[in-house]
Amino acid sequence: MFFSSVRTDQLSSVAHGYEQVLIAMERNIDVSIVVPTYNERENVTQLIRSIHEVMAGAGLSYEVIVVDDNSPDGTAEAVKALSNQFNVRLVVRPGKLGLASAVLDGIKIARGKYIAVMDADLQHPPEALPSMVRSLLSGCDVVVGSRYVKGGSAFGLSPMRKLVSRGADLVAKILLPKTRSIRDTMSGYFVLKREVVDGVELNPRGFKILLEILVKGRYSKACEYPIEFRARAWGQSKLGAGEIFNYIIHVLNLAHDVVRFTIVGGLGALVNLATVALLGYVLGIEHWISVLVAFEASTIFNFVLHEAWTFRFRFSSGVTKRFIEFHGAASPHFISQVVLSDLLFYRYSVERVASQLAGILLGFILNYLLSKYVVWRKRKPAKA
Repeated sequence: MFFSSVRTDQLSSVAHGYEQVLIAMERNIDVSIVVPTYNERENVTQLIRSIHEVMAGAGLSYEVIVVDDNSPDGTAEAVKALSNQFNVRLVVRPGKLGLASAVLDGIKIARGKYIAVMDADLQHPPEALPSMVRSLLSGCDVVVGSRYVKGGSAFGLSPMRKLVSRGADLVAKILLPKTRSIRDTMSGYFVLKREVVDGVELNPRGFKILLEILVKGRYSKACEYPIEFRARAWGQSKLGAGEIFNYIIHVLNLAHDVVRFTIVGGLGALVNLATVALLGYVLGIEHWISVLVAFEASTIFNFVLHEAWTFRFRFSSGVTKRFIEFHGAASPHFISQVVLSDLLFYRYSVERVASQLAGILLGFILNYLLSKYVVWRKRKPAKA
């Protein structure tokens, strides 16, 4: 099979700076199979051979798009060595930029009618690909290779990774309603119709892009197909503390903004209560003065986090105007804090921090609604 070399600056869909892309000249592609790699030299050759056998046996034309993060073990060279035998495209990125972003870069240059994503570590069975594609022909828009439906198995997961996987899945189901019909939201093996992601702005973080697609994708029906998740033959798992942290942030970014607002509000409440305690207990300042100072300290704290995280795409005015408007939106919260906190403290002798907490809780809902629809209104697209 003939391959030609193409500079990455000729491919506007792939980020600038990637070193090389090998593009197969075959044009009619049924399935584009995106495989992100980092130090997978021992696995990727066997994987590509297995994919070829399975797809050829099923009569499906295909391309394998290997997106390599400049692996020092020679993964890219191993892929190049197969260029005369198989329909392989190779993208070499300048460094370790993350699994999910590698998948996204592969999707951007995919030419198939259907797009498959799988790992290079041989834990995902290639022989499931034809059946997953047939599920697309039967009415599914997204088909997830699932370890947790009948017929599936998580044999290849260690007990700790099983715990992490199930915990992450539970978090996703709680915070992301669109994922609740899928039992294995942490799967890295799936097939979809390309229109599911065409024109959709995907901003994956960390090592899982399926969640992003399930939440943002354009589809009517998502299905699962049972797979046996195998033990890794070579190399080491890429899962670490950093990836887990990125996953949590990713889920929170995909969740409804009321979730982020509540988290920021909770942190702001801690700032508020700590300020009241410091001024009242340590410095002996009058309670009503402590309440005023605490309100302003927490308001500034909340504004900074809402600006940077909660409503980061809802900018319809300048930052100074938003800062002033946020104080206005927080005024009901302020009134509830001052009136209820002072009432409970002075009239009913309720402990000062408990009085302040009651005032904070009273104004939360109205503060959220005013912040969302007045201060950070009119969502704008994120800048690249």
